[in-house]
Amino acid sequence: MSPCIVWRSEHQRIGFGDRPPGALFDPGSLTQLLRSLGDLQVKKRLQDWCVPYLDEQLLLDKQASRNLALTREVSLHINDQPFVFARSILPNATLQGPNRFLRHWDTRPLGEFLFSHRLCKRGMFQYTRIAGNHGLLPEDLRSSRSLWGRRSVFYLNQQPLIVAEFYLPAFLKRLVSDCKT
Repeated sequence: MSPCIVWRSEHQRIGFGDRPPGALFDPGSLTQLLRSLGDLQVKKRLQDWCVPYLDEQLLLDKQASRNLALTREVSLHINDQPFVFARSILPNATLQGPNRFLRHWDTRPLGEFLFSHRLCKRGMFQYTRIAGNHGLLPEDLRSSRSLWGRRSVFYLNQQPLIVAEFYLPAFLKRLVSDCKT
């Protein structure tokens, strides 16, 4: 069952109601930002072959859209507190040839690798705001507060993969407190 998420393009930053955190629009590495806040740990929650959700299929090229893709869900923790929930979609065609090692990526931050790879390019961002109890989120990460999210397509060796990141309450609180100081 596909969770209904409304994604807005990079050019549609308005219409969210509350003002989104500035870090949502930062084109740099989220992993690098998180490392600057403390001890980063990656907790793997899912890594399996699944059919991408419809909105993910539409974002991928037509050949990759309805086929199984390696779906990886992790939570990124700072000092043992969950800050980000991330969902990555790696189509089978992307995991061939020089990218095949990503099939066994385990608990290392994927974003950190993508930003350091010379043959990786990032497409435009899309943004969303979801309920804190949205069905996409693992139960232990759900909250009563709404969450901001962003996603983009990366092209690794010219092959697409999706990375979506959802900012959890502890991260949003930290971003707000950092803005006040």
